[in-house]
Amino acid sequence: MKKFVLVPIALLVLLLMTSLSCFALAEAEECNSIPWGDPLTTVEQLSFSHAAGGIKYYTVNKVEACGIAMIEDTRVTYGFSKGKLYTTIVEIDKAKDIKNVISILMDSYGLPNHKKEDGWDIYRWENDDLKIKLKSQYSTDRIKIGTYYKPLIPKE
Repeated sequence: MKKFVLVPIALLVLLLMTSLSCFALAEAEECNSIPWGDPLTTVEQLSFSHAAGGIKYYTVNKVEACGIAMIEDTRVTYGFSKGKLYTTIVEIDKAKDIKNVISILMDSYGLPNHKKEDGWDIYRWENDDLKIKLKSQYSTDRIKIGTYYKPLIPKE
């Protein structure tokens, strides 16, 4: 019985991983995304939001519908450490399809580590340059995705 459940899940993961790779390529090529580590001075269309823990956060004034934003209504916040792009925070209040969002990330970054904590499902990916944390709350369909550029992670 477990094999019958695992096969569709594995196929779903593969499908999601393929979608995420396309998303990552589309975002980099079509969205004119800000390269990691780029200085704040090279970025336009941002408004200062707040500062916390040495990171200055800015909201995006103009969002291009690409990547996840093509399937979900998103809010994007950029965080700068020492004046360089360190993190992006994507928030979705009412996700239409959490499985699509997770599959997009799996396409680019593979299978995540997963755990449940305080009513949230938490998915984590990591590669040489990035740490990605997706938190989803199924009861409210809320999603928050934080992507962090590892070379700029503040030392404790």
